[in-house]
Amino acid sequence: MNCYHPCRSSAATWSSLVFLLLCLNNCTLCLSNKLKSNEIAIASHRNHFDNSVIQQPLIHNKAESFKFQRYQSSKTIKHAFDNCRNPSCFKWFQGKDGRKGYVSSTKLGGDWVLAESEQIAVDCTTQDVLKAYLTGSLQQEWNKDQVLDCDFHVRHKGLHHESYYQQELTLKSQRVITSQTGIMKYSQTISIDEIGHGDYTVMVRLDPSKQSGSTVKKPFESLNVYVGLHQDGNDVKIYASGIMQVNRKVVPNLLVFDASGIAGSLAGKGTLWLAAFFEKRRNSRS
Repeated sequence: MNCYHPCRSSAATWSSLVFLLLCLNNCTLCLSNKLKSNEIAIASHRNHFDNSVIQQPLIHNKAESFKFQRYQSSKTIKHAFDNCRNPSCFKWFQGKDGRKGYVSSTKLGGDWVLAESEQIAVDCTTQDVLKAYLTGSLQQEWNKDQVLDCDFHVRHKGLHHESYYQQELTLKSQRVITSQTGIMKYSQTISIDEIGHGDYTVMVRLDPSKQSGSTVKKPFESLNVYVGLHQDGNDVKIYASGIMQVNRKVVPNLLVFDASGIAGSLAGKGTLWLAAFFEKRRNSRS
């Protein structure tokens, strides 16, 4: 098995750059205040996960061919990565702002990286978590150093006019090693499916129709993210995974592991603010 384990990399460089990427994934789900606070645009609904479709495994050095299948459970998605990473590589993280959970980043060959996170949002429903995801003011509060502007619009596609979110994201200039990235702009699509009564899967991708409006310096050349929300009693289990191709115009070619660190942040530490937010909300009620 030719896989990369983050626990063996340079901890200081990795953690600082990984944080940027995860903060970005966190931003992939932030919505503008144009949406009503009690509305969630759902693409479709199924009674059960789709067991008729086989989720292809992720293969080292062939990350570009991987695709998240729709209507899959977090367990199925995690199993698809077994050939590329060991589950023991998940490491506990707790930030100064209270965000906490388990994160893992795995190098897939070339400029490709797999990033994952697991966290628990306490005393809430999956709908509460989605509404928090979709609140622009919360995104700004928890990502003050990264987000300059985040604007979302509900769109429809296909014969069944499925709803999805189009996100136009502007990030503040970030320091990478000895230089600055400059302001970065790019657009993503976010599709939310409901499974059964209250479980959700979320798919995030770069928006191919809006690439002309993106800056040359953006975090990724390719982005494919899965998020699973599962109601577990009074709490919500949140699993996120992202497969990304790092943009070499942002990170120098020589700094391979640093680029992976940036990518690792997208589906990891940046999303963990949800655990902190709902814990803070619970404590304020007691």
